[in-house]
Amino acid sequence: MGAIVLAVSSCGSKLPEAPAAVADRFYHAIAVHDAAAACGLLGPQTRHEVEQSAQASCAAAILDQDIPAADSVVELRKYGTHAYARMNGDTAFLAEFGDGWKIVAAACTSQDQLPYDCKVKG
Repeated sequence: MGAIVLAVSSCGSKLPEAPAAVADRFYHAIAVHDAAAACGLLGPQTRHEVEQSAQASCAAAILDQDIPAADSVVELRKYGTHAYARMNGDTAFLAEFGDGWKIVAAACTSQDQLPYDCKVKG
């Protein structure tokens, strides 16, 4: 994975959203069937993978991805430009891009000592 360089100026610019807020917004969008909002919170590669696997636009496919209902972040771990959000109902992974935090994997289940198995990933 390539390095992402992010320059942030505090002069009148809006700082990117925290990963927990993005995770909450993503799962809320899924819960209310707002496909456009959910897709807007996906990282570019994840969005591309959703579209490629479904052979349809993200908005037409995201609600069919078996993403479990999740209502709040119960644990958040941030590692530089990456984060892990364990929700009350699911686990998601996020990455920080130039325009803020985005979901890069969702509908993830723990595999004990193995990496998480995620239904939505990029």
